[in-house]
Amino acid sequence: MRILIDGLDLSGKSTLAARLTEVLREQDLRPIHHRGFLAPRNPLTGPLDTVKAPDHPMSSLLNTSYLAGCVLDKALRGARSWERRGLLIQESYVDRCLAYGYASGPWPAARLALRNPGLFIGFDLAIYLGAPLHVRRERLSRRVGANSIDRLSVLSEKFHDDFMAALAMAGRRHRRVLTFDTSRHSTEQITEQVVQWLGEGRHKETVR
Repeated sequence: MRILIDGLDLSGKSTLAARLTEVLREQDLRPIHHRGFLAPRNPLTGPLDTVKAPDHPMSSLLNTSYLAGCVLDKALRGARSWERRGLLIQESYVDRCLAYGYASGPWPAARLALRNPGLFIGFDLAIYLGAPLHVRRERLSRRVGANSIDRLSVLSEKFHDDFMAALAMAGRRHRRVLTFDTSRHSTEQITEQVVQWLGEGRHKETVR
């Protein structure tokens, strides 16, 4: 089982990923909280690790490189090794990269990839998080050590709308997508819905 948590910065991705992992561990489901490429031997991991993560959405070249790494993930069957170890909770993946490439440019590689989302590994459940611009700007003012990517994410309403539109296009490859406004839904409420969805899925498998 593969679960993706992605979306706009300052929307609570890390908080939700950590809480969902904690709750699922209490249910003995062996969740694995992971960030980065899925293929353990992805050849682009090393080179991209030398660049600070906040710089990735600021450069067309870096954005293209990350997209290429995610294409390699699928070619290398990167999800299989994680599935053998347990339930994968992936915090951020190519969806966010595509959305930044689209909203920042749109850059050619991101625009092309959004037409062909099947190039990338799909997830059983994708959880997309967002929040209104004024809410995220207020969160930014309270964040200690805010970086360039945080500031880019609150650039304008157009950037917000383009980002979320790109997420919707990227999400076509997933089995199911849930989108939440974290100014209206708490981490606990979202976690509860996801756990309920997982429970229904296990029940269907048992019935079959």
